[in-house]
Amino acid sequence: MIYTVTLNPAVDISIHVKKTLKPSGVNKSTSLRTDPGGKGVNVSKTLKVLGRKSVICTAICGDDGEAFLGMLKALGFEVICVRYPVGNTRTNVKITGDDGVTTEINGTGPFYDKATVESLKTQIRERLVSGDIVVLSGSPPVGSPLNIYAGFIKSFQEVEGVKIILDASGRYLREGLSLKPYAVKPSSSELGIENDPEIAMEEARNIIAQGIERCVVSMGDKGAVYADGVIDALYSEALPVNVSSTMGCGDAMTAGLAYAANEKLKPSDTFRLCMALAGAEAETEGTNPPQRKRVKELMKAMPR
Repeated sequence: MIYTVTLNPAVDISIHVKKTLKPSGVNKSTSLRTDPGGKGVNVSKTLKVLGRKSVICTAICGDDGEAFLGMLKALGFEVICVRYPVGNTRTNVKITGDDGVTTEINGTGPFYDKATVESLKTQIRERLVSGDIVVLSGSPPVGSPLNIYAGFIKSFQEVEGVKIILDASGRYLREGLSLKPYAVKPSSSELGIENDPEIAMEEARNIIAQGIERCVVSMGDKGAVYADGVIDALYSEALPVNVSSTMGCGDAMTAGLAYAANEKLKPSDTFRLCMALAGAEAETEGTNPPQRKRVKELMKAMPR
């Protein structure tokens, strides 16, 4: 089974406006949608498109949290859910123009509560068996210790054969890397490096040298880099697609890593899938998952 962990989920409100957002002016929307969000949730939505089940593991609070949980259940997801004692699940507003430029207004969400997070960790740990995959992604709640993801990784690695994929930033990423998860999917900004293919390839090689098996570094419209312990780092330009929104593209790539690990795809096919997923996701509005048909089309069009 694949488990996705989202410690600070959100209700995502995606608004599309003509041309681009005009500050200090009147903006008329052409469409609006509301989705359950958070990076791990986006990974699960993409995996569902690919025909793979996953369990969403999350923590909510307040009325917005209950609404968020209702959305997940309406979509048919199995959910492991705990509740923070105070606060309200955040709401994120994403405004995208016809030019593909997105402006985000992200809520804060609840503060870190150790007992709540430990409860979620324990519930996941009790279900894990060899061959399972756990995806840890997104920013944790305000006030979280810097080793919060490292703690999850250390606990889950006690179950032999469990593969852990980490998508985090800054110290959360660095602390997690020290525990050597199976794979990581940071963006160039999360690594604190320039959007430069050569720099990203070198960084990916350094990550693999630390004992991580697979690494994808996403660079937005500059493309992405892939590396593992078998082949040297590979670079691909972003696919030529009609961009509707760049939101969720990195999460789609993370889903690609999880799917590839589950299906035991070879390295070149793993990278091709990640790029196709990101391209198809860019064509969708908000954090709506990519279309499976479009993912297949993009994969066929890519060189092997």
